[in-house]
Amino acid sequence: MEILELAGKTIKGYEFEDLLGQGGFGVVYRAHQSAVLREVAIKFVLPKYANQPDFIRRFESEAQVVARLEHPHIVPLYDYWREPDSTCLVMRYLRGGSLRDKIDKEGVLDTDLTAKVLEQVGNALTFAHRNGVVHRDVKADNIFMDDDGNAYLSDFGIAKELGADASDGSGTLVGTPAY
Repeated sequence: MEILELAGKTIKGYEFEDLLGQGGFGVVYRAHQSAVLREVAIKFVLPKYANQPDFIRRFESEAQVVARLEHPHIVPLYDYWREPDSTCLVMRYLRGGSLRDKIDKEGVLDTDLTAKVLEQVGNALTFAHRNGVVHRDVKADNIFMDDDGNAYLSDFGIAKELGADASDGSGTLVGTPAY
């Protein structure tokens, strides 16, 4: 798998620190935004997909949806840019990692935390639905935690506007079937 090596580099005022994760189409880095002294997470489309219209359309759609969905439990978008060889989303960095990381590390979550996560993510989904957006990929990997145990919904890459076709255009349904 192709890895986009950015650690130690500075791009558009963001100092890249370490790779947080990678998928088939992109990577996520932790970076420092020195102008405002904050840590951020930056999601990049891998270079081989950076000029493929379907991937760019999905990334641009994610940026537009997240920018529109300002909610206390949806990971906010801080910045977005597209260049010939890269497309990036800059988001809030959440130190607690994903809910998947927490489950893998701790096993079964206690009842109070489970109820808190369900309420917070449920509120985020309700807000998205009221604003015409269906997430379509709710899973532990796409829920992030802060240091206080609060949950935040992320990854609106395959979100769909309500009333639109639920397929990807080829007739294939998209999402994570196990969830």
